[in-house]
Amino acid sequence: MSRYMSSMAPEPIGSMMDNNILEDLQLDSVPRLGTDQSRLNSKSSNASIASFASKLQTDHVPGLTERFSTRSPLTSKERSIESKLSLEFSDKSLRRGVVATKVLRRFGKLFNKSVGTAEDYQLGQEVREVSAFITHNWSLSRWKKHMALCSYFHIVPAFVVSLIVHLLLFGLVVADKLPLSPAYYGCWCMVGGWSTFWLTLFLWADVAAMFGRGGPIVFVDKVCIDQVDMDRKVQGILAIPAWLACSGTLVAIFSEELLVKLWTCFELCTFVALGRTDKIRVEPALLSSASFFVSIIILCFTSWSSVTELTSALGPEFTMAVDILSFLGLGVLTFATLTYWGRVCYRIRKQVDELDIRTAACQEEADRAVVLRALESLSNRHISDSTVSEDQQLDELAIAEFTVKMRSQLENAFVRSLGRNRLPCKYFVASVMPLLGNMLDYLAADLRMQQLIAQEGEPPSIADTLQHVAASIVFRVSPALLGISLYSLCAFIPVILLPTCPHNWTLCLHFIGFLLIAYAAVYSFHLVEYMREQEVIPDWQYVLLAAADIIAVVWMCFLYRPVGRDFRIRQAGPVTAVENSPTLS
Repeated sequence: MSRYMSSMAPEPIGSMMDNNILEDLQLDSVPRLGTDQSRLNSKSSNASIASFASKLQTDHVPGLTERFSTRSPLTSKERSIESKLSLEFSDKSLRRGVVATKVLRRFGKLFNKSVGTAEDYQLGQEVREVSAFITHNWSLSRWKKHMALCSYFHIVPAFVVSLIVHLLLFGLVVADKLPLSPAYYGCWCMVGGWSTFWLTLFLWADVAAMFGRGGPIVFVDKVCIDQVDMDRKVQGILAIPAWLACSGTLVAIFSEELLVKLWTCFELCTFVALGRTDKIRVEPALLSSASFFVSIIILCFTSWSSVTELTSALGPEFTMAVDILSFLGLGVLTFATLTYWGRVCYRIRKQVDELDIRTAACQEEADRAVVLRALESLSNRHISDSTVSEDQQLDELAIAEFTVKMRSQLENAFVRSLGRNRLPCKYFVASVMPLLGNMLDYLAADLRMQQLIAQEGEPPSIADTLQHVAASIVFRVSPALLGISLYSLCAFIPVILLPTCPHNWTLCLHFIGFLLIAYAAVYSFHLVEYMREQEVIPDWQYVLLAAADIIAVVWMCFLYRPVGRDFRIRQAGPVTAVENSPTLS
C-alpha cells in the first residue's frame, strides 16, 4: 500500500499483519462475478449495495467457515483488520470526499507533493456518496494532472462560456461596435473566444470558489485518507473498495504507469468487477497539454496569414517563405505529437493485454497478497469441499479467469473513453478552436460589408439579403468544415496506421502522406475563397461544394459516433486463459 503511505515512510500495511492474516483477508461483501453482477448493475446506489452486502454473511460463502476453522482462532486485532477490507465502511466517518474546486484551484496546488498533512485532510468532509473516484500516480507531474482533470470537470463550462463570447463578439463586430482594420476584418472572435476557452478551463475552479460554488464531490487519496493518524490511515486504505462501490464514476488520469502499478490496477479491476465498466473515464495526461500548445501554434499561424497589411509590406517572396516554413514547422510538430500519442495508444493496448495483478509493480509484496485476496473474493471459484492443494489450484484458476475478464472489460473502457480514432472530440475541438473563431471573424466581416454596401446604394430586397447571407455562411463554414475533416484524416495516419506498421523506414512515407493531406486542407481554404470571389458562381461549383461538405460531415460522424458498450470483447475460454496466464507463486 505504498502508494497511499505517502508521508514519513511509515511501516507498510503488510508488515503490520502476520502471515495468517494475509492468508485470510477477504472482501466480505463483494458480489460474485456472474451470479450477482446483474443485480449490482441494476442497483448501483449505496442502499442497494448495503442491502446486498448484508445478505452475504459467512455462512453464505462456501468454504469461508472451513478456511477459518483450519487455523488458530483470530485475535481481536486480526478480526478488526479483516473486517475493514469490505465494500462497506466499518466506520462511517471514514467515508469522506472533497469538492472538486478545492482540488483544482490554484492550478492544482494540492498535487504539488504527495506528503499529506492535517490541513489537507480538513479539506474533505463526510459524505454519503462520491461523484468521481480519481485514480492517478504520484510520479506524474502536478501540471499534467491539473490539465487532465480540468479537461474532465471544466470542459463543458469552458465550451459554453467560449461560445457565448464568440457570439457576443460576432454581434458587436456586425453592429460596428468594435474597431476593425481598413479591410473590415479583425481577430476579435478568434483571439477572444480562444483565450476565453482556456482561461475558463484553467480558472473555473478558482472563480467558482470565489462565489462559494463547490462542484461535484470527488475522492483524492491525499485528502480523503488520513495521512497523520496511522490507525485511520490503515482503515482508509483497506476501505478503498468501499469508496469505489459508492463512487459514480472512476476518472483515471492515464500515464505510462497507470496499468503497471499495483494499486491503480487494483482500483480499475475492482471497479470493473462491480459491473461499472461503462463508468470508467480515461483522461490522457498528454492530450490536454498537447491540444493547448497546438491551438497556440494554429492561432499564431492564422493570425499571421490574416494580417494583410503586414504581409503586403514584407513582400510576396518573404511572405511565401514564411508561409512554407510555418506550414512545415506546424506539420512536423503536429505529426510528431500525434505519432507519439499513437505509440502511447499502442502501448495502452499492449499493457491492457498484459495486465496482471500478480506481476504488477509494487514496493511491498505484502501489498500484493492483500490485493490478490481481495480480488480472489470477487471471483466465483470458491469451493467448500476441497483439500489445501485443490483449494490453491482453484484459487489460481479463479485469478486467471478474473484476469482475462478484466483485460477484456478494460479494453472496452479505454476504447469508449478515447474513441475509435484515439482522439476524443473535446481535445480535437480545443485544438482547432482558432479556426472556428477565424470563421466567425470572416463571416462578421462579410455581413458588415454588405451592410455598408446597402447603406451607400438602394436597399436590397429581403430575398437578395437572405441570398447574400446564405452565401456568406456557406463560403465561410465550408472551408472550416473541410479543413477540420481533413485535419482529422491527417491525424488518422500517425495515430492509427503508423504504430501498427512494423517497419521504421515507412515513417517518411507516412509523413509525406500526412503533409499531402494537410496541404489539401490548406488548399481547400484557397479554393473556396477563389469560388467566393467570382462574380457569377456556376451551379456545378455549388453542387461540388455541397457534396464535399456532406462527405466531410459523414466522415466526422463516422469518427466520433458513440462507441457501444460491447464494442470489442475478445473471446477467450477459461482453459486458454489459464494456459496463457502465469500461475500464482
